[in-house]
Amino acid sequence: MSEMIINKLPVPTWTWLKVNEKSVKTPVKVVRADESIENMPENVKVGKVDFTSICLGDVELGAGEEFRKFSHAAKTGGVSYTVPAGIKVEDPIRVTYDFNSMSSDETESGRLARTSVVLGENAELTLIITFKGRVGFAANDIRIKAAKTAKLNLVEIFQLDEGSSFVDSIGGKYQEKGGLNLIQINNGKGNVCLSCCADLDGYKSTLNIDTGYLVTGSDKMDINYVARHRGVLTDSKINVSGVLRDHADKTFRGTIDFIRGCKEATGDEREDVLLMDEGVHNNTVPLILCAEEDVEGAHGASIGKISDEILLYFQSRGIPEADVTELMAKSRIDAVAGRIPDEVTRKQLLGEDWA
Repeated sequence: MSEMIINKLPVPTWTWLKVNEKSVKTPVKVVRADESIENMPENVKVGKVDFTSICLGDVELGAGEEFRKFSHAAKTGGVSYTVPAGIKVEDPIRVTYDFNSMSSDETESGRLARTSVVLGENAELTLIITFKGRVGFAANDIRIKAAKTAKLNLVEIFQLDEGSSFVDSIGGKYQEKGGLNLIQINNGKGNVCLSCCADLDGYKSTLNIDTGYLVTGSDKMDINYVARHRGVLTDSKINVSGVLRDHADKTFRGTIDFIRGCKEATGDEREDVLLMDEGVHNNTVPLILCAEEDVEGAHGASIGKISDEILLYFQSRGIPEADVTELMAKSRIDAVAGRIPDEVTRKQLLGEDWA
């Protein structure tokens, strides 16, 4: 096993806080993670990924430079999705990585999924990716290029089993009025690291992130989101909501970077954390970097337990405290899942009776 540093804070804070970066162990051998693709539209071109191309080689990854080197060294291949200009794909592409399908002699190898998405001018695509099963170590490398007015709706669902270790890294560049709508839900087990870096290069380009998580047992979760505002009137919104139980440990880093020239840009990041037990550990690190005067940035965090007033309200209506905590925890995930732009996926997460 070797060690890799990921999810670095763009500008480090005090080292004794131990929130500047995340260290993960990686196996010596890494092979391609096998995907199953459902509902592939005819007007989407599917091919082999090429991260060394001019198109994708300059994309900054959320997990950082060490992860980029790790991904390139693996040389595992991957899948590319290209949507021609003017094509708005109505039906979502659903991709599943089921690590339980690995044969017994494969379980000691690390797995790597690599995906590229290239959208032509005024194109739109919805891509839903689910990761499930048990894997000693796995990683996901997604790179995105969106031309003018092109939009990608990306949904990632993590339903891993206990003992799994996973690193997810997204990077993208977005031109005039292009953007990324990202939904991430972690309602499984294991240690999960999420990251996303968005270069908002074009005028009025956008980034919208909605994340929901439930971390239990002694599992750890590490999140790093970076919005690079370069274009005029660019906008980013980062909303993270989750629950920590038992002895869970979570770190959230959210950076809004206003780069000189991004006049009238706006950015907002929020986190709502529900602490269910005394043994949990939470770090929330909101960061705003500003090299441009004419911008507007905001951040905030709500961290705490269920209030006595809420408990009393539910108990007065005959709902026991244990059920109240379960309802409050489930509501965090359900609120994010309800925003998924695919009825099939919403029903899988929320139940058949969801409307």
